[in-house]
Amino acid sequence: MANNGLQATNIYVVSHLGLVFFLYPANLFAGMETGHWIGIIISYAVHFAILFLYLKGLRLAGNITVIDIFQNLSKVAAWILLLPAFVYLIVAFVTTVRAYSEMLTLVFLSTTPLWAIMILLSVVAFLITLPGVANIARTSVLLTILFTLPMLFVLALAFQNVDWYYLLPIVDPEQTFAFLTDTNFQISLFVFAGGYFYLGLLPKSITVNMKQILLSSLLLLPLYMLAAYLPLLTFGHATARLYEFPFLMTIDTVNVTWLMFDRITIFFLLSLMAFALVYLAVTLWVLTTLSKRAIPAIPGPYMLIGLTLGLFLISLYIPNWDFLKNVQKLIIPLRLYIFLVIPLLVFVLGWRHHHVKTR
Repeated sequence: MANNGLQATNIYVVSHLGLVFFLYPANLFAGMETGHWIGIIISYAVHFAILFLYLKGLRLAGNITVIDIFQNLSKVAAWILLLPAFVYLIVAFVTTVRAYSEMLTLVFLSTTPLWAIMILLSVVAFLITLPGVANIARTSVLLTILFTLPMLFVLALAFQNVDWYYLLPIVDPEQTFAFLTDTNFQISLFVFAGGYFYLGLLPKSITVNMKQILLSSLLLLPLYMLAAYLPLLTFGHATARLYEFPFLMTIDTVNVTWLMFDRITIFFLLSLMAFALVYLAVTLWVLTTLSKRAIPAIPGPYMLIGLTLGLFLISLYIPNWDFLKNVQKLIIPLRLYIFLVIPLLVFVLGWRHHHVKTR
């Protein structure tokens, strides 16, 4: 399995599944009034094009790591170019841990201290990461088998309370592209940014199959649509935008008397948590890999322990949800950098490497 590209592809899909129903709908609704499908299509099209360029650049460079590609310029240039990505991934990890802890507290752990949930998520991500990226790949396969069908089942039930009237107007005559400059819309790119950066750091034992990953990314587009339009069709835009977690509230409206669970929200959130843990583990592995290359004197396990502890402490000292929102606005340049600039740089440097080598 390690030689046909399925492991890398499965990590890509599962890590995005952990994010798509997360903060994405709330940020999208805050950034757009109508024509939400336009914003989704534009974001996804850019993601697909950038993913293609990133993978193409890695292939042209001979499937060496992103670090090695940048070090062909110079070591100093490599770390200058990678530092913004490193900082962004730190914030992404902390944001995910804190937001999922808030969700768990909201749904079924109301009496559990927030720090206890955060330390649990951090420790589980640490344990998945500790044996290496191959263990993350195996874990992602297991979680796919266990939780994909239950998630699809819940998504089907979520259509119970939709009002198709809220779909109109499909195209607003006064629709503009001003939303592209809205900070909330740019924050929504969280779901697209950084989720494929790990592909440029994988060891040669895990094959990156460009065709498989691009085809699998097509499976994500309907999920982006569902993440936005199920809350819209259930509540309407005016109400849906008031919720911090619109999709979670949508699932909470579903009433299924014949199911053994009183609330399928718990069922759905546990499935999301499983996929989010893969994203956290991948992000932690990337941070550890970059740190080990920067400071090779520190053994990998100690580096991983130090990073996990540091990230937990950062998440612990976040005072409130509003502070986290402000941080998300401040790192928009870093998000756009890892989303757009790094893949373009990899493609350009990979193209240059290939043409110099073939002369």
